[in-house]
Amino acid sequence: MGVHSMLEKVRKYIDDWHMLSKGDRVVVGFSGGPDSVALLHVLKELKGPMGIELFAAHVNHGLRGEASDEDAAFAEQLCGDWNIPFFRKEADIRALSKALHKSEEEAGRLIRYDFFHEIMENVKGNRIATAHHKNDQAETILHHIIRGTGMQGLSGIQPISDGCLIRPLLDVSRKEIEDYLREHGLCYRVDATNTDTSYTRNRIRKELIPTLMRDFNPDIVDSLARMGSIVREENDLMTEYCGGVYRECSSHGPGYVDLDLEKLLSCPVAVQKRLIRMAISQVRGSLEGVSYTHIGAIADLAARSRTGSAAGIPGSREYASPCEITVGKGYGFLRFRKPGREDGPASFDIPLPVPGKVFLQDLGILMTAEEIDAKNGFGFSSECIYIDRKAVRGSLRIRQRRKGDRFKPLGLNGTKKLKDFFIDRKIPREQRDRIPLLVDEDNIIWVVGFQMNEDYRITPSSGDILKIGVQYTMSMEVK
Repeated sequence: MGVHSMLEKVRKYIDDWHMLSKGDRVVVGFSGGPDSVALLHVLKELKGPMGIELFAAHVNHGLRGEASDEDAAFAEQLCGDWNIPFFRKEADIRALSKALHKSEEEAGRLIRYDFFHEIMENVKGNRIATAHHKNDQAETILHHIIRGTGMQGLSGIQPISDGCLIRPLLDVSRKEIEDYLREHGLCYRVDATNTDTSYTRNRIRKELIPTLMRDFNPDIVDSLARMGSIVREENDLMTEYCGGVYRECSSHGPGYVDLDLEKLLSCPVAVQKRLIRMAISQVRGSLEGVSYTHIGAIADLAARSRTGSAAGIPGSREYASPCEITVGKGYGFLRFRKPGREDGPASFDIPLPVPGKVFLQDLGILMTAEEIDAKNGFGFSSECIYIDRKAVRGSLRIRQRRKGDRFKPLGLNGTKKLKDFFIDRKIPREQRDRIPLLVDEDNIIWVVGFQMNEDYRITPSSGDILKIGVQYTMSMEVK
């Protein structure tokens, strides 16, 4: 493949996936190795035609002593030659690995992406680009197969993730990159650890894939990448479908999620397990350490155990609790909650400044408020509402329910007793005092996490807009 054809291929891939637009400010993860040199050079060539700005971010892991320092110096020099702003971070990956009880590879990845996001914020960027390519995709899929995986693992590396992370070279092979570097006369650094077969991924690259190419399929890399694309499309469809089902059969409050048992058990088993994973993720914040066995046990609990039965999901290395989530079967629902969250909170009635934030420690809830200018595309979700500033009477407060509380649910003309709203939503009595209410001097504006007031919605005549958000967490330091 020639120089121009690779540029055209990458440009087409960027356009097909809508990775970049005019005016984007892109932080490029830049190690100085062949893949990242190729990526940075390609984006430099496309910078003018696409109207984008580039920034390079390099993390010196310090794992190879002087060689690591030389990598950093090389990367900085090349960025200077190409007139690309360069940012560098020194990191003690070995120490971080021990502190987090993670492998050096995992610790390195955490520090790199934290740094990339930090630089993106500092330069007011909106994209992070990494140099993952087609061979990386094949290796990743094989790695997941070896460890055991579902559809998500079989889909491999995503072209776009987290809303800002892009991988423009994902449709380009290692050979194409090598040809591009040679044709352009580009220099790069070689990391000797990439040949260390004590790492599973390196053994896949150096031993397994060559064996598969020689003895089974010379096009194994393309075949695996194509399979990843097919599975990704089907997984996206499954995810979208299950998201709709989850919204229909779930209800939640601070520290817990309920799944409607009748609706859950009416779904195919594969969908049931997806919904269970989604509930765990919402309460726990992570699926790390949650195995197929755990999911299967909870599915069995839902289908076959008696009311009152319970199971636990063990904590992971990221969490201190040995049992991070308990799952209990109630009358008509399956409850996922963090231990100790059922105790009634102390009474509360707290001002919410604008702008500002309030942390309700007993509930593990962070409420935030800010004023924004934009008007279009805003509405309501379980974690965020946008309201008309001029509809607010006096100051905002966060309080518990009171006897006789009424409000006007979104979409209704009349008011409704809060008690009846809770009953209709099948919210257990013991949980109702744990659900905060956003109020002004006159009305309940938001039953937090559930429903907002119709009278506060955004209209074409709205001026200033308030964004109110909620985060559920076990503990949080408000800064």
